[in-house]
Amino acid sequence: MPRGFLRFLRRNTIALLALFLALGGTTYAASTALIGKNTVASPQVVNGSLQTKDLSKKARLALKGNRGLRGLQGAQGAQGAQGARGATGAAGVSATKLFAAVSADCASLDRGSGATGVGLDFAARCDIAFNQSVKNCVPVVSARRDVATGDFSGHLAAATNFAGTYASLSDNEVAVVYFDGAGAASTTIRPPLYVAVFC
Repeated sequence: MPRGFLRFLRRNTIALLALFLALGGTTYAASTALIGKNTVASPQVVNGSLQTKDLSKKARLALKGNRGLRGLQGAQGAQGAQGARGATGAAGVSATKLFAAVSADCASLDRGSGATGVGLDFAARCDIAFNQSVKNCVPVVSARRDVATGDFSGHLAAATNFAGTYASLSDNEVAVVYFDGAGAASTTIRPPLYVAVFC
């Protein structure tokens, strides 16, 4: 048996060598085709042996554990320096630029802004003139306390000539009507007035 085997080897040495090289090359080619250069596959890695530095940047970024509990709040830091003062804003527009303080009995214009004159055109009505049209504006009137007339127990009604309220008014005038406590037009008690016009 050994002689026959040795004889077989001598006669087929070249053929066996060629077969060995052929099989070895195929195995190497298959292994390099499946695994890229400078890489290893799972069979070549011992479980638990890789470290974070062995992983690619993309693989490291993908590693993310569960969110931990929120830590305690740290101590408050020192107060920072006060910042520079901001620029001063532009002055606002006055709510009304038209107003008048009228004396008792609509005798004179004590002071005002935009008011040009007053007149008791009717016995129970004081007309106040302004330097612009007030036809579509809203007048507001109140009585001033006066020693001579005392506290006014009646009421006042102010209106412009909007929608023909008082046809005798010009577009620049506001009419204030005096009423007594009974609601009748008053020709005897005519207190000083404050009149403001909102346009």
